[in-house]
Amino acid sequence: MKLAPPSFRAGNRQGGWALLIVMSLAAVGLMTLAGVMSWANENATVTARNNEYFATSYAAEAATEKALARFSQDYQNYGFSLVTANISAYATNIPNASDGPYGAYWTNYQFSGGSTANRIIVTNTATSTSIVMGAPFAGLNLVANTYEIIANARNTTSPYNIVSTVGQQIYLGTIPLFQFAIFYQNDMEIAPGANMTINGSIHGNGNIYLEPQSSLTLGSTVSAVNQVILGEDPLDPSVRSVGTIAFNGSPQELNGVNPLNLPVGTNATGIGTNDSQNVYAILQPPQTGQGPTSATGTNLLYNKADMIIIISNNNTISVTSGAFVNSQATVISNNQWSGWLSTNGSFYDQRDSLTVSNVVLNVSNLLNWSATNTVLRPVLSSLRGSAAADVESIYMDDQRSTSNMVVTTNTAFGTNYSTNSTTTTSYPTSGTYAPPVTTNASMTTNSTKPTSGYIGSITTNGSGSNKTYTYDAITGYTYQGISSTVSTNTTYLTNWPVVSQPGIVLSNGAVLPPQGLSIATPDPVYVIGNWNVELTKGGASDAGSSSTTYSLPSAIFADAITILSSAWNPANSSLAIGNRTATSDTVNAAFLIGNVPSNGSYYSGGVENFPRFLENWNGQTFYYNGSMVCMFNSQIANAPWPGTGTVYNPPTRTWAFDQNLSNLQKQPPMMPQVITVQRSKWALLTPYTTSF
Repeated sequence: MKLAPPSFRAGNRQGGWALLIVMSLAAVGLMTLAGVMSWANENATVTARNNEYFATSYAAEAATEKALARFSQDYQNYGFSLVTANISAYATNIPNASDGPYGAYWTNYQFSGGSTANRIIVTNTATSTSIVMGAPFAGLNLVANTYEIIANARNTTSPYNIVSTVGQQIYLGTIPLFQFAIFYQNDMEIAPGANMTINGSIHGNGNIYLEPQSSLTLGSTVSAVNQVILGEDPLDPSVRSVGTIAFNGSPQELNGVNPLNLPVGTNATGIGTNDSQNVYAILQPPQTGQGPTSATGTNLLYNKADMIIIISNNNTISVTSGAFVNSQATVISNNQWSGWLSTNGSFYDQRDSLTVSNVVLNVSNLLNWSATNTVLRPVLSSLRGSAAADVESIYMDDQRSTSNMVVTTNTAFGTNYSTNSTTTTSYPTSGTYAPPVTTNASMTTNSTKPTSGYIGSITTNGSGSNKTYTYDAITGYTYQGISSTVSTNTTYLTNWPVVSQPGIVLSNGAVLPPQGLSIATPDPVYVIGNWNVELTKGGASDAGSSSTTYSLPSAIFADAITILSSAWNPANSSLAIGNRTATSDTVNAAFLIGNVPSNGSYYSGGVENFPRFLENWNGQTFYYNGSMVCMFNSQIANAPWPGTGTVYNPPTRTWAFDQNLSNLQKQPPMMPQVITVQRSKWALLTPYTTSF
């Protein structure tokens, strides 16, 4: 056998090495490919798990947000009481299939409160924590309850079984409303003719319009839910020269802030919204079911007062302890209250063009009675201690006003009425308007025969000098619009102009009870003379100054407030302005009242005319220290701002925010609190965590 050439044998060996190298490289490639595929698969799994984790976290957050939305709405309208009553319901308020067009998405998720399925955790972890707020209400005190909302979420259709847990810590807080120098529920207008300085926080739940004619200096933050506008309200028809606006220090205009609501239930079932006219409900007597501890009744001033005074339509006066004190069980008799409460007298309000049938509260006499009586004082002492046994808050409601009445006769129209028929040779005049009467815009039937007034239908007899007029002689009012029905037993529907209105007169209020005094009423209030200037401490007084060193906590809640100086004389109330000359006056109190807004035909009068006047204040000064809060449109004293020169001339306004009101310990009795919801913490938590 011949051997192959040497060169051929070498090539064969080289081919074997090539195959080995190829196979090795292929193995390495396969291993690399396997690694890459394994990595890709693991990476896809990690990515899928991460995506699910984030999606599940979003679902858990959605669950906390849904619970927050519901109890935030309850809180905004009705306060803590309704939140407390519904706390267990929030825990089951989870996302579900009925939540809009994407509701089906939530059917894949289970929400858990710890070990409990389809629940989330809502707990109140702390109460009454005092917090100093930041912007936009920097420096104000917030009294807050701390709530925790924790939700676990799991996608039940996923193979990964990932549980995400989100927790939120929320402050449900109350801001004592009188910490603001000026607060308006609706649009606010400030357009003074004279220089004006406001030295406290200003907030409006609508727009704020600023158009001074001279200079307006604002010493703190001005915030609005809508906008702060340098110009007049579109509904203000006034044409005025424009002055200057200056911010003193470093405040700023803040637009688009969250509204601050006064929690008010509009009915016993808790259905309603927190608009300005519903806020007026805090001045009204409670409806059925609105007791002092009910969800909607806790905010009514009637339910907060130490003493309740009701003047009924037949002029009966009822004075009792408060609803919250002991369910009005203590009745204060006539011989107890007659020294400090009176319904005698009346005067003319030239702005409203009406006689005011007043109820007069003599605060000086009340102070003496409160310190010594053996009827109400022991009850208040048992409630608050002997050091705080004086009357601190009073609710008053004059219900004597009546609406449209009917006249029922037993004889045909055009002949003498069957009762009190009188014949005279002169046409009857309108009479005196001592009792109060109000009316609705449209005629309404009432089965009660009017107790006073000339019936509008007059029968004439004879002619010339022998002519006589026969009418139903009931002294008091002129009735208009008697129907011309001719049958017997006819009901005559009447509708007449308002000729008088209720009014609560606060007199001799320079010195208040030791713990202060607040007055609440749905009626207009008239403050005569100095109020809350503490004349008894060694002769010291805050009268005639912007100091409140000696003043006590005080607030007045009413339909409107008119300031009458100590020179006020009811006998001159209907005379020309020259007969109504004021003297300088000081009032130290927070006001929560209404106004008559601009409507395109007239200007509201603005903040500068928020407290009303009926005298010639030329050369005199009105010193005011407090907080001005406008929460609704005035319902009774609703005549528009009359301008100056006839009804009144303005005083020199020396006004200041009372710095005492920045102290939570010096808030007035029955203090209202606007509410806010603030987020404190948000966190991703360990699954199934039940607290932060």
